[in-house]
Amino acid sequence: MEVVSTTKKIDTNVKNSINTTSNNLFEVVVIEDNHLTNTILSRALESTIKSIHNLKNISVNFLSFHNGSDYLSYLESKNFDSLKLIVFSDYHLEDNMDGSEILKNTKQKKADASVIIMSDSANEQIWLDAVKNGAYCFLPKSNKIPVVCSELLFQMVI
Repeated sequence: MEVVSTTKKIDTNVKNSINTTSNNLFEVVVIEDNHLTNTILSRALESTIKSIHNLKNISVNFLSFHNGSDYLSYLESKNFDSLKLIVFSDYHLEDNMDGSEILKNTKQKKADASVIIMSDSANEQIWLDAVKNGAYCFLPKSNKIPVVCSELLFQMVI
């Protein structure tokens, strides 16, 4: 585990990228309630996924959620046995949910999942708790977050 210091709602708007085979090796998920941040981060990760596929012919399924509740419903309905799950989640989601709940539920469903928690909060306790509870890393939000997440995804998959 590390702390990185650099920096959909299934809303019938589920985005799938590079779904060339029925047996995807990786499932990448973004959970971000800010629509603009979700869109920018999703586009950056989709571009990285296309590059990964073109360079290494690795299939990656991509989903984006605008709230944690829809993600948790999806999590419960999916079988991840043959997939490597990578989740990028904002810490501050809707009123009754935060990234720690996303982390806890994801790890209960798939212990080897990589959960990256992101936040623009200056509260040091958030990243300490995230890493202590099994997050792959914590990313402070900045205007560089799409680039940092894309680089991290590339390193994790390749």
